[in-house]
Amino acid sequence: VNTLTIENISNDTIMIMAGEVITGGKQNRIIGKDLILLPNSGKIDLSVYCVEAGRWENVSTGTNNFNGYFNIGSMGLRKTVDKRQNQGEVWAKVDSINRENNTSSGTKTYTAINKSEEFTGKLKAYTNFFKEKFAAEQNVIGVVVVSGNKVLGCDMFATAGLFKQNFENLLVSYATDAIISGAQVTATTETIKTYMDKLLTSEEVQSATIKEKGKVFTNEDKKIRVSSYE
Repeated sequence: VNTLTIENISNDTIMIMAGEVITGGKQNRIIGKDLILLPNSGKIDLSVYCVEAGRWENVSTGTNNFNGYFNIGSMGLRKTVDKRQNQGEVWAKVDSINRENNTSSGTKTYTAINKSEEFTGKLKAYTNFFKEKFAAEQNVIGVVVVSGNKVLGCDMFATAGLFKQNFENLLVSYATDAIISGAQVTATTETIKTYMDKLLTSEEVQSATIKEKGKVFTNEDKKIRVSSYE
């Protein structure tokens, strides 16, 4: 259940991000770890968690291959994957998300949230509004996500290029939380600064913060992505 095989057959280097949801096979899964795939990588084991507790059969392709990319899971689901690393808790979080969104399916899949026309309509509105906000910016490497009077989390990347490549997909993650449990933003600039100081003040403070409430992905001793959750 918790391992798939992945292979990069292209001539490009590919970054796989923890929290990405893929569909097909015998059950839909969420990727459990970040991974850099070099060109023509050969087959590599990929850590995953099931996000469809009620299915263990091929219903579409008749093979064990995954034939679809859903999106990046909500911040709450990503936090469960990154920090809890427990299959039972991932299933419980998926159930909670579907309850809050008033959606369900016979297989208890996370992708059931898209069965709601209200949800998909709001999701499209969020992503359309935000996806071009940083198009002209050359130095943005991340975002802080705010709802109500608190910060929900933050995603930062090593370069502006990496951020731009991943931002539109990450919007789905942020918007899902906003749709299901968000509130009108009332957080102050000082609240956001206090939160970000814990990630940017020093390596020591950042490491302590990430150990408690986040994740850092490194490759060849270089930080590629830093994420934090509340």
